[in-house]
Amino acid sequence: MESIGREALRAPARVAEIELSSLRTAAELDVEGYETLWCLTRNHGLPLAISFWDVRGDRTVAPSAVADQLPAIHEIDTDVDDDPHAPARISAQVNADEDVAVTVAICTHERPDDLRRALTSLAEQHDKNFRTLVVDNAPRSRATAGVVEEVRLSDCDYLIEPQKGLSRARNTALAHITSDHVAWFDDDEMADPDWISRLKQGFRHASRPAAVCGLMLPAELETRAQILFEQYGGFNKGRGLSPEVLTRNSPSVISPLYPLPAIGSGGNMAFRTESLLAAGGFDSDLGAGTRTHGGEETKMFCTLLRSNQTILHWPAAITWHVHRREMDQLRKQFYGYSAGLSAFYASMIRSDPTVVLDIVRLIPHALRDLGLREGGTRLQLLPEDFPKELLDAGRRGLAAGAFSYVAEALRDRFGGWRV
Repeated sequence: MESIGREALRAPARVAEIELSSLRTAAELDVEGYETLWCLTRNHGLPLAISFWDVRGDRTVAPSAVADQLPAIHEIDTDVDDDPHAPARISAQVNADEDVAVTVAICTHERPDDLRRALTSLAEQHDKNFRTLVVDNAPRSRATAGVVEEVRLSDCDYLIEPQKGLSRARNTALAHITSDHVAWFDDDEMADPDWISRLKQGFRHASRPAAVCGLMLPAELETRAQILFEQYGGFNKGRGLSPEVLTRNSPSVISPLYPLPAIGSGGNMAFRTESLLAAGGFDSDLGAGTRTHGGEETKMFCTLLRSNQTILHWPAAITWHVHRREMDQLRKQFYGYSAGLSAFYASMIRSDPTVVLDIVRLIPHALRDLGLREGGTRLQLLPEDFPKELLDAGRRGLAAGAFSYVAEALRDRFGGWRV
């Protein structure tokens, strides 16, 4: 077993967790047949470190051997709950008496197997006090309804949004939510057993956040495509494992208009319902199911920050995402995420034309961070054999996204006119 960098991950990789508070009795990790190991280390459930290991030729790995090579955790007292060195420092930052009522909203389209797995993970939450709302977006069958009936979550409602588009489905959910808080959860994820309780802790934080954003971590890394997505930064893209209160003036927020490091991910974000309603909901011309492919959550985060509200990066709230397994799916993802980014900027200009100069000022940061030119920060972090076709797909998406947004907006305005 040898420590490696993220860029040296190779498929298949074993995804594993180590809990320091039970390290003495932890079973060895089976790594036979795996090239590398992706490992999350926790203390009393709180994430402390993500590490990567070359395990070629090994049959098992002792959790203690991993922990011993992580110097940052040596001073942690694993016998004390809410250890003062733990990154979340939950006991010092939250008001335990505040009541937090949450609805979990899942927007889905013809993926019954994924939805079944997602709902099952919600049924296994330690905190059972939440409502679930499943929005079936442009269904072609009763498959989604059948899964909802099969899993039988308590306090679960089912709705249909006939018009295709994730933002439309989100807004349909928002119109039916009666709780003060709403958490968004994708159908290709599994919720950590403490996800609900950690989100509630986030809303009890002293910063009184309008939104709480958790971690989206890989559920599996079996294929090269899944490894490549993690090498590119995964969903969290450098935000880290320490809680962070984000405002428009935070040191790590270059601008509310600049979403790097990532403010949050659409599959693990929660809001005060009143904040979403005050913002007018999600832009229906952004998001999966439209020409723009994404960007709706980025615009919402931007809108909250520009209105001087607070967003809490809260790594204790974890979901596990099943990354795309095939290269053609990953190419589409790279294209779609980049298209969603430039579509987000088009949407912002549509909402407030005065942001144009602010956006222009951010171009040097984007060229550096997105790796769209030689020597870019992102390119320097990637392995030498990272497929150029994926980066090219991202560039094409970035170039097309704004035009796609205009086309989507015109289609809406002229009632089905093909653009």
